[in-house]
Amino acid sequence: MSRRPNGNGAEDGQAIAPTVDGEELISAAPPRALSDIPGLGPIRVRALQKAGWTDLSALRSADVNTLLTVPGLSEIKARHIQQYLASFTPDELSPRPPLEDAMQLGGAILSRALGPDAPVVGELAAAPSQLVQRATRAMGEVVTALLSPDAPQFRSRLLRILGQLAQAAESLATDAPHLSDEQRSRAIRRLRRAGKALSEFNDSAMSDRKAQGRLADVLEELIGKLAECRLSS
Repeated sequence: MSRRPNGNGAEDGQAIAPTVDGEELISAAPPRALSDIPGLGPIRVRALQKAGWTDLSALRSADVNTLLTVPGLSEIKARHIQQYLASFTPDELSPRPPLEDAMQLGGAILSRALGPDAPVVGELAAAPSQLVQRATRAMGEVVTALLSPDAPQFRSRLLRILGQLAQAAESLATDAPHLSDEQRSRAIRRLRRAGKALSEFNDSAMSDRKAQGRLADVLEELIGKLAECRLSS
């Protein structure tokens, strides 16, 4: 959170949480998308997106009267949004490539799976195991999809399958040293296909229900084939 000078009931350097009608709005980390703003439901998120307000830093400094042109956005809600965003600096709200967030989270998942001596993401990228790299990329694409503004509109089946794919990729990365060359080769090919399908989906209109269904079908088939890779060859 941003820091404010003393004089408002807080010590120097202490962050002051914004309030709405006396209720504190506390966030552990800067929001990355409109859906991260407390009290902002999917209808208003969609309205803001359609009006072009996807940059949180720009939204923070926008004129309230300009925001009132967004259908369904009241003055109270517009001020609520800006009061919440004002607790973060513009740099904290600057957009960051989703894959950067995704790779960091993917690295954290692998670190937990592989133990305290596991390499960090940068080291994983340079590791000799192509399977670990492919598994990390696949998990990164999964997290990219889940961090997207369209994620609240994902169908339950797709959400379930995304979770299964992340688990399958994590298991393969953990088991990589114990798999045969043939098993690793098959797993790499299938993870590459899953990653490509997810990447294309992440670059498309993800809220399209037909696209979600097609992706779910492809990933479900690949998850079954990934499970086969861990069986004895």
